[in-house]
Amino acid sequence: MPLDYWIFDPSTCQFPKPRVPILPSTFDYSVSSNEKSAFPDIGFRHFSRGRYALGEAFRLAGVGQHGALLAPAYHCVTMLDPALALGAPVLLYSLKPDLMPDLHSLDQIYAESTVPVKALLATHFFGLVRDFSRLKQWADDKGIVLVEDCSHVLFTERYRACGAGLYGKFIASSPYKFFPCTDGGLLAAQDAHFLDGVKTESAGLLCELRGIKSTIEKSRLPKLSKNDLEQIDRRLDSLVFDSLKPGVDQRIERSAQSIQYSPASATTASLLSSRWLTSHSSATNNLSRRQENYRRWVTALSDVPNCHVLYPEIPAHAAPYMFPLYLNYPTPHFYWLKLLGLPVWRWDEMVVSDCAVAEDYRLHLLHLPCHQSLSEDEMGWMVAVVRKTLALPVVGVQ
Repeated sequence: MPLDYWIFDPSTCQFPKPRVPILPSTFDYSVSSNEKSAFPDIGFRHFSRGRYALGEAFRLAGVGQHGALLAPAYHCVTMLDPALALGAPVLLYSLKPDLMPDLHSLDQIYAESTVPVKALLATHFFGLVRDFSRLKQWADDKGIVLVEDCSHVLFTERYRACGAGLYGKFIASSPYKFFPCTDGGLLAAQDAHFLDGVKTESAGLLCELRGIKSTIEKSRLPKLSKNDLEQIDRRLDSLVFDSLKPGVDQRIERSAQSIQYSPASATTASLLSSRWLTSHSSATNNLSRRQENYRRWVTALSDVPNCHVLYPEIPAHAAPYMFPLYLNYPTPHFYWLKLLGLPVWRWDEMVVSDCAVAEDYRLHLLHLPCHQSLSEDEMGWMVAVVRKTLALPVVGVQ
């Protein structure tokens, strides 16, 4: 079934490479005995990316040509790609402003579906674990498999963020987003027998060597210095007086998965080196550094105009994946931030839906790094870039 997508093409913008790594780049070898958690009743399978773990979860749930997937309207396309690769109808449910599922929307979409709904995808956005107990009850009542998306959650074989993995029959996560790995996806199941018959293949020796090389190179990337901090005002002045070259926002229709999903990689296991890094990195330090950086963002932006923090407060046990910041005026602020080299993501390629929140957040909600590898100079530079850019007046644009 073809889907309508909004796609943002930034090719005319001439954005430079980010000046700071958006994902972890350095290895923290420190594992204490109290970090080693065992999940004896849970089964695990390793994949090269979380999207392929999701694909296997969808397949096991019965998603396909005759089985639909319910997915959140605010999404990265790789959350939907696995279902499209299976030839399945994808139905998007609405979200509330805090990105919790709208149960009324779920009821309506389920009632109107002409294809049996086989799976419901529920996402813990930005690493903040949510209470999906009502959602699980809703799915159980209708005989739908709940797939818990922990791709933004610190969830590995050894460590599970508090509250994660309690709701889904299947759980998918992306450890590489929390550790300096080349790759890494994980499929877990509440009962190990649910994964009987799930097989993956080794990536091979050459890929292992390339992965090690990539990890070493990533750890040696040049760091920012105080001199970079002093150049922000000069760069901003030049950008403000330059004519803005906005990207192209277009609407297209497609029925297949995006180029970010490779069917040839769907059954490839994660690299052994990636698994070693994940199992030998300190989850405790990871969590504490991320919380520290997240709260630094909150404090630094509390008085900044033209924006607001989506989640000003986070639980004490949270391991945030990214820092979500809402921009009042993506034009020009998003462009200026990108042109300054700020490492920032936003989900501007998204399926069109009736969800007002998804439609709004698509271009307005930024994902800023708060990972454990960030140095003091890097955090200081990013905070200064955002504060100075968003303080600039916006005239005649929306």
